[in-house]
Amino acid sequence: MNLKINQDAEFCGKVPLHQTNLIQPHGVLLVVAREELTIIQASENVNAIFGIEARDLVQRSLTDFISTAQVEQIRRRFDGSLSGQLPFCFSFSSGDYMASIQASQQYLVVEIEIEARTNDQRESFLQIYQELKYVMAAVEAASSTEETCNIAIRELKSFSGFDKIMIYKFDEEWNGDVIAEIKEPEMDAYLGLKFPASDIPRQARELYRKMPYRLIPDANYEPVRLYPVINPLTNIFTDLSSSNLRSVAGVHIEYLKNMGVVASMSTRILVDGQLWGLIACHHRTAKFLSFEMCSVFELLSNIISAKVSAMQKEDVFGYRNRMQQVYTGLVEEVYREENLGLGLEKQQDRLLDLLKADGVTVVLNNRVSSFGDTPEDSEIEDLVLWLQSGYGQKMYHQPHLSSVYEPAEKYATIASGLLALPVQPDKGSYILAFRPEAVRKVNWSGNPNEAIRFEADRKNYHPRNSFELWQQTVKENSVPWSAEELDVAEQFRNFVVEYTLNKVYN
Repeated sequence: MNLKINQDAEFCGKVPLHQTNLIQPHGVLLVVAREELTIIQASENVNAIFGIEARDLVQRSLTDFISTAQVEQIRRRFDGSLSGQLPFCFSFSSGDYMASIQASQQYLVVEIEIEARTNDQRESFLQIYQELKYVMAAVEAASSTEETCNIAIRELKSFSGFDKIMIYKFDEEWNGDVIAEIKEPEMDAYLGLKFPASDIPRQARELYRKMPYRLIPDANYEPVRLYPVINPLTNIFTDLSSSNLRSVAGVHIEYLKNMGVVASMSTRILVDGQLWGLIACHHRTAKFLSFEMCSVFELLSNIISAKVSAMQKEDVFGYRNRMQQVYTGLVEEVYREENLGLGLEKQQDRLLDLLKADGVTVVLNNRVSSFGDTPEDSEIEDLVLWLQSGYGQKMYHQPHLSSVYEPAEKYATIASGLLALPVQPDKGSYILAFRPEAVRKVNWSGNPNEAIRFEADRKNYHPRNSFELWQQTVKENSVPWSAEELDVAEQFRNFVVEYTLNKVYN
């Protein structure tokens, strides 16, 4: 069975997550004209802070409610091109409130925590920061990605109090592998399980790249509308992509309830600017996190991202250095023999190591030379003809060869994976590397074929309601070649092509 069970989201990806016109009720949202600071939209729960209804607040100036010093602070921070989400502390007649402001070209999105902040609570952040410093030191001392993740979730659970925290890493198909978990005994265990990509579809992943965290304090909330519905500056819904308060898609609320979760907090892990994984926190009852606590999650996300990035770069650097030595020895032998085929044959162990393969076949000048585990010569000839018919001048790699080339089913045991390096493809000259079948069990959190349940109209859908272990047996697949392995293979191919051309024209 092929591993590629992926319902990511031609359908899920079309849900307009950033244009809901709805927010969660643990905060108040204002849309303020950037130049005049006129309130042009307000969430319908503004009465909790301002003591007046949204329709009466709209068209008034934010300057009516904050001090001159705070007005100047806003203008100074958002003067010119400065953007991003910035924290503020506002003093209204009803109390002091934490807020964040995000700027677009025409307006500011102001999000205010409804719960008033006190000096005692501010002092608590100093204690949290001391704990964070300890976590930073522990993460920095970690010697592996696994250790880094386990330290992070242990400390996060300690000072956040969530019932369960797990980290899952995205694979090449955007399925999530749970690589670390800490939980209360009553919570279901997901460590080692794989979550289908449709759980966090493409649009949601893009929003995680923009926003460091996503908090849902109470999945049973009643959404709050913005008034008026249409942004008068843009004549469309206000873009809430960067809003912490943005309402949650109904299908995700249903997903959390099916999981037995009421509150959740998700924090991204980025590596080289790309989404590498998520820290997912779950609680069985409603759980509000202050702006300060959310900031801790954000800081720790950055720390973990930096640590994982550094370790991966270190691993890649070490691998490339070792492969450069193998490559140099192989090239020297070819030049010493003054014969490409003979040089590669004498250095077959190095060649297998360089291409990270269990078998290699060199097809040059209508001569077939094979080392290690490879198909028969007649099968190689047919494979070369197939490659010539559609794969041109570029390197080609396929971990599931039989899915695109049916005759490969016959020898899938020894050659499920193919890496083809064209030398002179018009003459049938190739270097072919093979990897054997890696039969393995994949443990899914629920049946991935049932990750989405459509209604009769085929428009509305529901998430799966089971997260129990569902085991898939994967056959006729090899371990895929990594990006670093492919870079080395391409470097080797370039040498072979250049060497061959020089022999022809010298």
